[in-house]
Amino acid sequence: MYHVTRRRLTLAATALAVAAVGAVASAEPAAAIVGGQDATQSYPGTTVVQILYPGLGTALCGGALIQPDVVLTAAHCVSDDAAAPKPVPVPAANITVRIGSTDRTTGGQVATGRRVFLPAGWAWASNWPSPVSDYALIELDRPVQSQLMPLALHPAGVGDAVRLLGWGLTKYPPTAGPPALLQQQDTVRLPTTTCDGGFISDGEACYGGGACYGDSGSPAVRSSISAGASRDPRWSQVGIASRETSTERPCVEPTIYTDLTSIRVRLWVATTIRTRHAEACTCPPTVLNPATRGRIDRLKPQIVP
Repeated sequence: MYHVTRRRLTLAATALAVAAVGAVASAEPAAAIVGGQDATQSYPGTTVVQILYPGLGTALCGGALIQPDVVLTAAHCVSDDAAAPKPVPVPAANITVRIGSTDRTTGGQVATGRRVFLPAGWAWASNWPSPVSDYALIELDRPVQSQLMPLALHPAGVGDAVRLLGWGLTKYPPTAGPPALLQQQDTVRLPTTTCDGGFISDGEACYGGGACYGDSGSPAVRSSISAGASRDPRWSQVGIASRETSTERPCVEPTIYTDLTSIRVRLWVATTIRTRHAEACTCPPTVLNPATRGRIDRLKPQIVP
């Protein structure tokens, strides 16, 4: 049976307070796209992920439809990582997704979760220096007829252009809630050492800042020009928004994304989609070690009314 722990309650309450219009600056880090703009186009498979926490509100994350009935998102959006003795998925029925619309409040197709799959190694800090493994799959209650988001085969190199997508806050400290329209921001991949403040590990990439509250689980994408007459760009996903690297300058400093071109990550995604099974988490309970505190809940979901 799923229980919301005291720590999860505290985090959700903090996010709810920060979302208030006119909220004052907080020492807590942020998690959305700051400095971006309204999306200039639609992107294949873009997905709003909302997770109901009874008595608290609804947590806002992002995701991408990669199979007709499978959404890819961040593990920290769909799990209680403080549960003992291991992280557990949130109840899938508490998850609602909206797919194929740039407006998180209308359009596209709506489905609910059927099952949530977490990687066996998923943990924020207790397994340092092992990988964080901040990725997860949501199996939907039905297939959705919508474009799928392709996963990139090759990583972005240092200095290569990437585009961050999401419905997170556009300003921090916030003066309003998250936007209805999808936001985008162009940035580049940075050297791994630039994200040392977030304890970056294997299977992750460092991108320029801008992600904030509510962008958790949202895609980082790259484009290539199609061979067709229209020469339209073809987008593929290279990353999943995971966490910040600075408590002093949240939503501005570089951001850590799960690297979807990592062989370890790709193998887990492909195997889980094929078998519809995931091994139970083998990681120990989260220990709030001050030395690795920077890995914990850096990019929080945004609580919306």
